[in-house]
Amino acid sequence: MNKELRNLLKTINNKKAEAKKLVQDSKYDEAKVLTDEIENLQTEFEVKSAIFEEEKGSIDIPEPSNKNEKADAVKAFYKVLQGKSLTEAENALLTGGDEEANSENYLVPQDIHTEIKELRREYKSARHLIGYYNTSTLTGSFVFENSNSITELTNFTDGDDIPESDKPKFKNVPYNVMDYGALLPISRKLLKNETGGLLSYLGKWFNRKAVRTENKKIFAELKNDKKVKTLKGYKDLKSSINKDLDPALLIGMKIITNQDGFDYLDSEVDGIGRPILQPNPSNPTQKLFIGFPVEVFSNAELPTVSGKAPIIYGSTVDGATFIDRDQLQLDMSEHALFNKNQVAARLIESFDVIGADKDAYIYGQIDLTAATTPEPTT
Repeated sequence: MNKELRNLLKTINNKKAEAKKLVQDSKYDEAKVLTDEIENLQTEFEVKSAIFEEEKGSIDIPEPSNKNEKADAVKAFYKVLQGKSLTEAENALLTGGDEEANSENYLVPQDIHTEIKELRREYKSARHLIGYYNTSTLTGSFVFENSNSITELTNFTDGDDIPESDKPKFKNVPYNVMDYGALLPISRKLLKNETGGLLSYLGKWFNRKAVRTENKKIFAELKNDKKVKTLKGYKDLKSSINKDLDPALLIGMKIITNQDGFDYLDSEVDGIGRPILQPNPSNPTQKLFIGFPVEVFSNAELPTVSGKAPIIYGSTVDGATFIDRDQLQLDMSEHALFNKNQVAARLIESFDVIGADKDAYIYGQIDLTAATTPEPTT
């Protein structure tokens, strides 16, 4: 089976999973459309598979002389790190069988990919603050309905037209997955003597850069197309949460701010001297504002501007979506740093961040210079 057939089979399996999910959600019409698409793809797969087998003809493919010598993706990956040559079978494992890859952009094996992702926990990521979608394609689109335009179900029978005013207002948002990566100089001596330690070093180095890049894209999208709401103190924030947000969106709501914004809120007290921010019983390292968790990011990632700290609150999970291709690519170059006796490692991830329901949250700025009058005691 060649790369085209493998990709086609992967697409079919992904769509089957989507169809199963639609059935579970009782979206039978959408599931039926997807089922028809799957049937067409299966027909395409069968035809192309038959052509592929016919073109192979009677060519004999030799079996490995020793079955114990079957290529292992993890071992092959370490050979790449150490600058060793790969067999054809090992190269196929790390390139997905793409003959045009020419030993570049090796796919990181799943086990190692998982190990690198585990190291991500050491850094403050904003991924969990927004929606998430895993994709195997570079481009596509989503359809969203803003929360303030959601309509009720209409009572109608077969043949009746749905009134125009009752039709939901959908917005089509395209995504375009891009590659993001960096180069890491590695000593040749380290390459020859290390494997596991090198992987840990490589993972920490990459994750630190990856998380910072992802956070920047996420915060930029959360601010995009949003009118900034100025808040003069914690009472304005409390009032805005009560009045400006749909109560249906308060489930799972988070408040996101920077170090300056957190310090401001953490210094405020009510009329009887109680701190405005309260400890989270389920997470001692986190504080709550009127029962909602406060997520704190560095001033470098969410900068304070003209004495006003950014503060984002609402259902940001509905407000934006992280599109993840969920794969890492590695390439090693012995020539880029030849004069320094070093090898350059290039690690790449692919993702996009798109806006969704912009009415689900508010992008505000809290005035750090505003004097707050404590709430009256009762």
